[in-house]
Amino acid sequence: MFRRHMTKFLLASSCALGLAPLAANEAFAQGMGEGMGMQGGMHRRGGPMEHMRALNLTEQQRDQIFKIHHDSVPAMREQMKQVRKARDDLRQIAMADKFDEAKARQAADAQAKAMANMAVMRAQSANRVRQVLTPEQRQKMDEMRSRRGGMEPRGRG
Repeated sequence: MFRRHMTKFLLASSCALGLAPLAANEAFAQGMGEGMGMQGGMHRRGGPMEHMRALNLTEQQRDQIFKIHHDSVPAMREQMKQVRKARDDLRQIAMADKFDEAKARQAADAQAKAMANMAVMRAQSANRVRQVLTPEQRQKMDEMRSRRGGMEPRGRG
């Protein structure tokens, strides 16, 4: 169950960065997107797979992009654990008989820091993926993103 949520999270994160065409390459979809089905956006018409084909990635590029995403999973998972723990701590503090603002702020700060770390990690991965592309592929990706107003549609599920 966690893997399915993490997969959706990584895909949504990639979409938010405008990298859905890259995040959903065939190797990534097979290795990380197992069980996502239609609700994860992998089989919708006009979805990420269609955009990938538009970039005409080589097999070597697909392998490199898969490795970038695969290598980021353990660190992203650790940050998700920290977010979840901070969220649980905040919930417990909120339900306590006496509210401790200092502890609440500490838990909120921990959650925010983990979420910020995840945003930086996504940006680093996005940049590493972009470096795999040829100048022509980068230009094409930028054009596709600008036609969509800079944002990829988010998967629902």
